[in-house]
Amino acid sequence: MEGRATLASMAFEASATYEQVRPSYDAESVKFFLRKLGILEQERTKPLSILELGAGTGKFTRVLMDVLEGIDARVIASDPTNTMVQEFRRVLPNVELLQCFAENIGRCSFILFSYYALF
Repeated sequence: MEGRATLASMAFEASATYEQVRPSYDAESVKFFLRKLGILEQERTKPLSILELGAGTGKFTRVLMDVLEGIDARVIASDPTNTMVQEFRRVLPNVELLQCFAENIGRCSFILFSYYALF
């Protein structure tokens, strides 16, 4: 796992540059994706929870949050790389964020939910 973390960190070391040059997502594309998943067209009695894996600097997350405006939804983003997480937190400081690899998400989310249970 250590080797993967190092490789990913090297690849995204310049996350601020990535943030500047990576195009944003189109809102219509995100709406299409959420419709395909049945998220936008379902009636629900409980709040919706969405876990985004590999959130990077939050390009998709920002559009997702805009599209979900007015919907009772909780978005939790995750990314394993330090530089991406730092940039994500700078851009989206109020969005929940887990720093871990996708295969460890259960352990990371347990820590997150345990933390919130304490407060």
